[in-house]
Amino acid sequence: MASPVIQFKRGAFANLPALQAGEPALTTDTYELYVGINSTLAGNKFFGSHRYWTRETSSVGSRVNLVEGTSNGSDFVSLKSPDSLAGIVTFTMPGSDGSNGHVLITDGSGNLSFSAPAASSFTLAADSGSNDTFNTGETLTFTGGEGIDTAVTDNTITISAEDASDTNKGVASFNATDFQVISGAVGLSTERIQDIAGAMVTGNTETLITVTYQDADGTIDFEVDNDLANYDNTTSAFITASSTDTLTNKTFDANGTGNSLSNVEVADFAASAIVIESEGIASNDNDSTLPTSAAVKDYTDTAIAAIDLTVSTAGDSGTGSVSTSQTLTVSGTANEIETSASGQSITIGLPDSVTISQNLTVSGNLYVNGSTTQVNTTTTTIEDQLLDLGMVDGSAPSSDLNKDLGVLFNYYTSSAKKAAVYWDDSASRIVLSDDVSESSGVLTAASYAGLEIGSLYVNDCAGASQVIACSGTTRTLENIVVDGGTF
Repeated sequence: MASPVIQFKRGAFANLPALQAGEPALTTDTYELYVGINSTLAGNKFFGSHRYWTRETSSVGSRVNLVEGTSNGSDFVSLKSPDSLAGIVTFTMPGSDGSNGHVLITDGSGNLSFSAPAASSFTLAADSGSNDTFNTGETLTFTGGEGIDTAVTDNTITISAEDASDTNKGVASFNATDFQVISGAVGLSTERIQDIAGAMVTGNTETLITVTYQDADGTIDFEVDNDLANYDNTTSAFITASSTDTLTNKTFDANGTGNSLSNVEVADFAASAIVIESEGIASNDNDSTLPTSAAVKDYTDTAIAAIDLTVSTAGDSGTGSVSTSQTLTVSGTANEIETSASGQSITIGLPDSVTISQNLTVSGNLYVNGSTTQVNTTTTTIEDQLLDLGMVDGSAPSSDLNKDLGVLFNYYTSSAKKAAVYWDDSASRIVLSDDVSESSGVLTAASYAGLEIGSLYVNDCAGASQVIACSGTTRTLENIVVDGGTF
C-alpha cells in the first residue's frame, strides 16, 4: 500500500507565525524545524536544522556542521565520522590554544593536545644516480636535461620539453599534409603519396585517352575517347558510315542483348505487302501482308453491326432475358423504391418517405440527418463500446457550441424529474445531479447526486493512482499529500 504524504507548514524564517500547540513548521531558507507550544512566537521551539548535521547514508558516515550565523547551510565546516567504526571512539579537545604552527596530537587514549610538528624526511630516487635523503627544511632542486626545461613560479614547478632542432633533442611537430602519426609512429601520409602519384599521371598526355586523379577516393580514372569521328579508319578497328550510305541485304538484330534501333523511318512499302480499304481484310486472309487502319476499321464496324447480343436477367424472384434490339425496363415498388430514366441514365432510389413494414438490417453505416431520432421500443441493445456525443454533421465541433453533454434519466418522485451525468460546458467538469432542468441544450442542476463507490482512483498531474482504499473494516488514504500550506 502506498502511504499518504503529510507536508508540514513551511515558508521563510522571517514569516514564521505563532504556532499552535503541537503544530510543526519548516523554514525553507534556514532549514529549521519548529513546534508550537502555546500559540505565541516565543513559544515556537527549535528542534533541529539541516544546517548543523548531515545524516549518514548506507556508505558515508554522519557529520556535524559548524555554520556561521547568517549562512543558510550552503557553506559550513564539517566534523565527520568514519564510514565504518569498530567501537566507540572519544576525543577530548585541549583546554587552551597552542602556539603558531602547532598541530593536534593524541596520546593514544583520545586526549588531544597542541604540539610542534616533528621533523621528517623521505628518500629521493631516479633512473640514474644514487639515492638521496631529503630532510624537512632543505631545498629540493629540479634540473632539466637535454631537451627538457624546468621553471618555478609561485610554489609551482613546471617541467616542459624544448623544441627539437638539427642538434637538439626535443618536441617536434609534423605537417599533417605530408605525415601521419599513429601510436607514436611517424609515417608518410597516404593522401600525400596519392596526390604526388595522381599529379604525375594526370600531367601526362596520351592520344585519345584522358587520365584523371580522383582525390576523394584515391583512384585514377582512364577514359578512352568514344567519338568515332576522331579515329582514322585506315589505322583503327572502327568503321564509320555517313547518313547517305545504302546497306544492301543486311540484317538488323534489334532483339539481341544490348542491341536497339531508334529513329527508324520507312519511306514506302511494296504494294504487294499492304492490304488497303478497297481490297478488304476478309478477302485477303494471309500471313504475308499488313492491313491499313482504314481496312481494319471497315472490317470491325461491319462485324459489330451484325451482332444481336442477348443478356439473361434474374431478380429475387423470376428470370428473363433482353437483347440489344429490345428495351430493358427497371420497375420500382411504391413507398419503397422509385426509378426514373433520362437519356442513357437510369436512377434508382428511395422515395422521400419510406415505409418498412418488416425488419430492417443495415450492414453498413446508418446516417440520420434530422432534428429528432425517436425510438419507441421496450429494450434497446447497443453493441458499441463507445458512444460519441456532441458531433456536428459527423465531425468534431470546430467552435464552442456552449451546450452541455451527457445522459438524462427520467424518474418520478412526487413529480416527473430528471437525473443526469453530464459535462458542464461552462464549468468544464463532469457533474452528477439528481434533479436537472434543460433549456436549449444547457442543463441546470437543482441539486447534486451522491456517488457510491468501492474505491477511488485519480489520474491527474501526479499520474494514475488509488487514493481511497479499504481493508477489513478500515478505510485508508493512499498516494495523498496532506499539505499544511505556506506562511
